[in-house]
Amino acid sequence: KISPCSLPRTSKFATMSVACLLDIEVIRVSDAPDTTCLWDTTDPYVMLTLHDGQFDAGSSHQGESFKTTVKTDVGSKAEFKESFTMNKPENMDVVRISLYDSNVTIDELLGSVDLDLKTIPLGRHVDRKSPSHGCVLSDSLSELPV
Repeated sequence: KISPCSLPRTSKFATMSVACLLDIEVIRVSDAPDTTCLWDTTDPYVMLTLHDGQFDAGSSHQGESFKTTVKTDVGSKAEFKESFTMNKPENMDVVRISLYDSNVTIDELLGSVDLDLKTIPLGRHVDRKSPSHGCVLSDSLSELPV
């Protein structure tokens, strides 16, 4: 769930002009795997990263990142209900939403989707499915004054 932008706060990204604050709530996981091996129930968490559409070009194209808590041994039934407020610079209109399985050694990326904030219909609820793993992203936006 993505809420309207509000007035900016002090940002650690001093070189970026912060247009507004972006509130995002991670509610739950849908259509994700329950296990990654025959015996390993997934321990999912979500990573949110604001970027300018060139995420893979490096950190200069990325803004703030937030991570939900890890939900141990819940598989596809993970409910987060966690809210985050991001400093949204004028040039960053995309949020990468990545679903990971937490592991002792290396966390496994289960799927990700880029959400272009400029394409969200105002005042409507939209479900989007990640092409890389069938993860469903639900979002709503009532106003984005940028």
